[in-house]
Amino acid sequence: MLPSFSRGLRLALVLALSVGYVAWHGHSQIAFAKGGEDEEEDDGGGDDDDAGGKATEDEGEAEDKDQPLVTAGGLFTLSTYPVSEILRPLTMTQKIMQLRLGLGTDLSAKGAFESFGVNLEGIYGLTDNFSVIGGLTDQYNFHQFSVYFGFEGALVYDLVDIRLAANLHRFAVPILESFDDGNGGMVMLPGGKYDSAGPQFSVDLGFPFRYAIKPEIAIVALQTLISFDFNAGKLGDTEINKIKPDLNPSVGIATNPIPPLSLVIFGQLRILDFDTSAANFQIPVTARVEFSPSQKLDIGLEFTLLNVKPPEGQNALDNRFLNLFVQSRFGK
Repeated sequence: MLPSFSRGLRLALVLALSVGYVAWHGHSQIAFAKGGEDEEEDDGGGDDDDAGGKATEDEGEAEDKDQPLVTAGGLFTLSTYPVSEILRPLTMTQKIMQLRLGLGTDLSAKGAFESFGVNLEGIYGLTDNFSVIGGLTDQYNFHQFSVYFGFEGALVYDLVDIRLAANLHRFAVPILESFDDGNGGMVMLPGGKYDSAGPQFSVDLGFPFRYAIKPEIAIVALQTLISFDFNAGKLGDTEINKIKPDLNPSVGIATNPIPPLSLVIFGQLRILDFDTSAANFQIPVTARVEFSPSQKLDIGLEFTLLNVKPPEGQNALDNRFLNLFVQSRFGK
């Protein structure tokens, strides 16, 4: 028992001395880091060190003046807002307002320039990841319109948002007329005149998504996804849109061949009342060209094929719409 106890005592003594040494060594290092008498005595080289430090700072400031603006975390101001659309955040930057004014016209085969539309839309950044949205859009001499107000907030910043808006709207219903199809037959096409369906109130839900495959190419999707109708849309006594949700997902691709020039093409699948029968599908496809001469201004053009899956006898190119727009940003 005694030899074992002796060996244990020696081991305990060695461990105690080791821990004491480490503790003292660490203490002395910390005291050195905080500064001591040696630093007070070393006054002779202080001026040289200060001069060298100032020279280094001056050189750094000179270099910084030649560097481009750097924005941490993608949070911009108006002066650093990207001209490249792909680099812009999905939500509007805090305290910046963007207004968009557009003028459009029907370019359909048989109704070109017989009806027009004006739209005014706005986005305001309450915070860098939460925006208020609203606007008034109309087409076909106000036979079709939408007044909406809501918000868009980031779920994953600059990757996916949630967009929710109350929407008072109505549809334009084209009046079909009989035209020669050029082959000795007749075809029914919109002739440039429209009826107005009754107004509807809906809540629109989307999950705007953007993923950059490359710095100049990105996938954009789900600006719209589903609409919840609170009343039926009627044309006379006929319900053309029941009190059922409508499915309307969208997907597209955006590219910036050069930073000020943006090219976007996107399509939307519209299924009223979730009626997936083949005759009920509508697939509008829009191509947009946008030029941004500065952080504050965009000028663009949108060309839309209203349905690339038209009813039998019609062509995907028969029904078209053109919209010219300008949008400007104001704020900090």
